[in-house]
Amino acid sequence: MPEVKTERRAAMQFAKSAYWYFLFWGICSALGTTLSTLIDAILVGNIVGSDGLAVTSIATPVFLVYALLGMTLGVGANVYIGRSLGASDVENANLTFHRVLLVGLAVGLVCLAIVLPFRERMLDFLGAEGDLRPLARQYLTVVFGSAPVFVLYHIMSASVRTDSDPKLAAASSAVVVVVNLTLDIFFMQVLGWGIVGASTALCIAEGLGLVVLLFHFARKSALLKLGLKLPRLEDIERFVTNGFGVGSACIFQAVVMFTFNTLLLATDSEHGVTYVAIFGVIYTMSTIPAAVFDGAGNAISTVVSIFAGERDSESMLVTMRLGLKIVLGGGVLVGLAFVGFAPQLVRFFGISDPAALAAAVPAVRLYTICLLFMGINSLSTAFWQAIGRAKLAGGMSLVRNFALMMVLGWVLIPWLHLTGLSLTYVLAEALCLVGVGVIHLRSGSPTYVEKKYCTAGKSFEKVYAISTESINEVADDLEHVCDEWQIDYKQAFFIHLIAEELILNIIKFGLKDTHKGRSIAIKLMDNQGEVILRIRDNVHTYNPFDSEGDDIDNAVIHLITQKTHYYNYQRKLIFNYLYLIL
Repeated sequence: MPEVKTERRAAMQFAKSAYWYFLFWGICSALGTTLSTLIDAILVGNIVGSDGLAVTSIATPVFLVYALLGMTLGVGANVYIGRSLGASDVENANLTFHRVLLVGLAVGLVCLAIVLPFRERMLDFLGAEGDLRPLARQYLTVVFGSAPVFVLYHIMSASVRTDSDPKLAAASSAVVVVVNLTLDIFFMQVLGWGIVGASTALCIAEGLGLVVLLFHFARKSALLKLGLKLPRLEDIERFVTNGFGVGSACIFQAVVMFTFNTLLLATDSEHGVTYVAIFGVIYTMSTIPAAVFDGAGNAISTVVSIFAGERDSESMLVTMRLGLKIVLGGGVLVGLAFVGFAPQLVRFFGISDPAALAAAVPAVRLYTICLLFMGINSLSTAFWQAIGRAKLAGGMSLVRNFALMMVLGWVLIPWLHLTGLSLTYVLAEALCLVGVGVIHLRSGSPTYVEKKYCTAGKSFEKVYAISTESINEVADDLEHVCDEWQIDYKQAFFIHLIAEELILNIIKFGLKDTHKGRSIAIKLMDNQGEVILRIRDNVHTYNPFDSEGDDIDNAVIHLITQKTHYYNYQRKLIFNYLYLIL
């Protein structure tokens, strides 16, 4: 029994390694978007003043609508792309990718065509009145004209992550941050463009970030290829239904921000603009922990969808448990920082008036409590969506990001102003966490995953160190399994040949850094008499089936193609996969 537990822990280490990798780069990518927002808010607050900061708060719903469209389509499509890649169906993955690209492009162009001619009505709708009107018109005109860029950026970023390139997605975010900061200073300080310089800088930076993402598709290792394909109505419905749980949070936040801004302005005519500016600071600060939670959710969505395609239920659940620990710890750490440095953080955004500070600091500290619950709620929604519980994810998003917020906000904000605003967020997240607990007790995800994604037949899986000493152990284990399952001797010989040949060639040609331990996981499955062999290793730079020279004997490759119903060798997540159906 202890030996079996050790083997399972080793097998699950593959899943944990994949999640940590996608988590790190996912957080970097999400923080890039967050930093762009922070940079705009900080520079506008200090250069233009509190009116400019209020305009960026008023404009936030527009960016959230773009995120709604891009993330709903991107996340929804990439759940299916990930499952197709997990099942080694690259053709279907590309078909889905090409369809969602065309939908995203069309949606972005429609937004541009509708919003620009009616921008004055949009300004009325967003509440840009009085002294804020001319500033909002300058800022938002540029933003309205850049709709296709923002929508496509979200779709492309999700697709690049799913195609095992989260580093490039993070690099594109870094480009957005650096370009935005540089152009903000140049346009607003040097050229004196004021607030229009901030929106111009952000839109140019977003466009360059999109260009960076396009470099992924020039790589030989990319499984997804650029292309456009006319979607079917059922495809669009699938994208929206499956992505709504995550993407809808953006539109709900947009409606909530608009409503809360209106309530703050209406309930106190003397201090309303100051309250809106402080709300903008609280919201902008909250994007830092939200970026951590979004990165964790994006990683869950990518990794779990691919494991779902492989029908690896245990790895799916291990990934979720690890994610919950990370978001809980991250929420505590960020919350402590916000509580301890609240005055300094508020001043950093250009709010230095003593009366405004006296109102802002307690509101920030009270809001911080909701960070303890937010990560768990966010991650649960992303996980439900990835495993196919789209209705549950959508319902949670509706209740958490809209229904509770609107009810609590209408009651608490007119009564307690900024304190009521912060309390609204705290109570909404706490009540939703209670709901997550109830759902887990009544119809938990572990039971759902094990029923839907567990392999029906017999299976064997074990992880081995890549070394010459492991070859005998591999041979003994495979021989035992083949005898126990009564596998035909020809198939048994073939299984031995492939596993041993692959290990030998990795040892010979792939282990450039001998100081790092590398592993290979061999899984054998019996699917109603059909024998499936899946081998994955974590050697990053070596593909024995795609290397020049005699790295692997051509006769072995010929044998693989001749003796299998299906053969595929890919790099997915952080592994090389050999997938064979004998």
